[in-house]
Amino acid sequence: YVGGNGVPNLRGMAAHQKDSVEIWMDVDDLMCQPLLQAGLAVIFTVGLAFTLIWCITWFRFYSSLCRLRRSRSSCISEMKQKESGQTQPTSKKDLPKVSVLLPVKGVHSKSQHNWKHQMESTHGGEVEFIFCIESKDDPAYQAVKKFREERNNDVTRKGQGEIKVVVAGLSFHSSQKIHNLLEGVKQVNPQSDYVLFLDDDAEMRPVIMRDLIFHLEEDPSVLVVTGYPHEYIAPTTTSVSFAGFMLLGYRKLAYLNISLLHPPALWGGCLMLRRRELMDPNIGILEAWRERGYSDDMIMGGRVHRCLRKMCHPTTCVLVSEVDPQYSVSRHFNYIGRQMFVLDTYSDMTDKTQNYILLVLVCIIVLSTALIFHLLTIAFVFRIVMRLLAGEWTLVSDSYCGFFQAQPLALESLFVANCGLSFFVSMQVDSIITQMCQHVYDQPDKFVHRHNMLYILAGSLIGYMANLGVQASCAVATLFNDSIVWSGVRYCRKHGKVEAVWRTDTQGKMYTIPANESLQKSMGNKVVAE
Repeated sequence: YVGGNGVPNLRGMAAHQKDSVEIWMDVDDLMCQPLLQAGLAVIFTVGLAFTLIWCITWFRFYSSLCRLRRSRSSCISEMKQKESGQTQPTSKKDLPKVSVLLPVKGVHSKSQHNWKHQMESTHGGEVEFIFCIESKDDPAYQAVKKFREERNNDVTRKGQGEIKVVVAGLSFHSSQKIHNLLEGVKQVNPQSDYVLFLDDDAEMRPVIMRDLIFHLEEDPSVLVVTGYPHEYIAPTTTSVSFAGFMLLGYRKLAYLNISLLHPPALWGGCLMLRRRELMDPNIGILEAWRERGYSDDMIMGGRVHRCLRKMCHPTTCVLVSEVDPQYSVSRHFNYIGRQMFVLDTYSDMTDKTQNYILLVLVCIIVLSTALIFHLLTIAFVFRIVMRLLAGEWTLVSDSYCGFFQAQPLALESLFVANCGLSFFVSMQVDSIITQMCQHVYDQPDKFVHRHNMLYILAGSLIGYMANLGVQASCAVATLFNDSIVWSGVRYCRKHGKVEAVWRTDTQGKMYTIPANESLQKSMGNKVVAE
């Protein structure tokens, strides 16, 4: 568009811009197609459903936090006791006994810090801590023994709870975590009232344990009480990786599950139930774990549904962990792949039906639709901008078309508004859960990052959309893949159960032991707690 004399041909440039706009606007013909509008209505409805459920989650946490602040209570149990005029028992003998099982593999920079917090996060009654480790070759074995020795030598910490160490041995018939937990359960004090399964990589507070116990005591129909994870950007974090934002996006989806007091699914990082019900063969949790189980929380959730009982998630039971600045895309793919792999494992037909609904309907169809919803919104934003440049900005017109007899500009604007509201509400949910953590952990500055808000908003949106694609694709891959690598161990499944476990020896060669032989060996082993 430059003339022979080097002067820009403005008329030619304007004509080209007009042609480009007209070509883009020709898509209006498609927007008027009734069939396309019906498809857009379905996609719009999915986006709206996400928005409504996030609104319910926000309101639940907001109202709970307001009540806690108004009553000046640190936890729900304290607030309820104040409202009813009851007093909290102060004697250890009057409080329930709790056994805490911590499946540990390896050590990291936060291990000692988290163990210290978990030892101190008791309800005031008698507590025993059982560290479950796969072998003495695991670095966690020496680390835990050293940690126990230091605490035993510290006079100020005596009486805070007995620490046991259980070396479970290698499993070739179930997931290593389930095998560790099964051996740990054998060492539980018969006098314990409750058993808490707790991952060692999340921080704990006394408030959380008290509220877990309270909800089991308050409602006999509740079989399991669960906590939920919350990753946060620490003030000392200089940058968040792309994969870190994808992890935060994955957590946003998980918040949809805790919109109600009685959620449809559990988180395996924090599970508490009555000891007698854990041991009850009629409920069959331990039996299902032992029969080549892979996922502790999915099996337990299936038993809850089968027994027509309830799960419960108190709003105060949120366990925090920092977003790792070194968190990589490959780690995220493996993590999401393992989460999706779980949905194709089951102990019976009831579990299989529920898991496949989650895998196919939710993780593949709904999440793919949610990704399309966001991509269409971006396209519609561009179209609206082009309309403004072309001078076509009014919603008032005599031309209506399509199934809904609406203008394309109106439909596009509605889509953009819905997506904007959905993202805004999801960020508010993250904010109110962070405020709940500030209240529970009584450390307001701990959860306040120093990053530019535009950087966080852009990273959160892109990370959320990228995670939708990763999660949906991993869910599809699960349907065609019968194995997964977890902590360097390859698990192969068949008919929803662990068929084989492949490990690597010191020479770097893969080896396995028949599952039946491994199961018989574990049944005959008599592990003694150290």
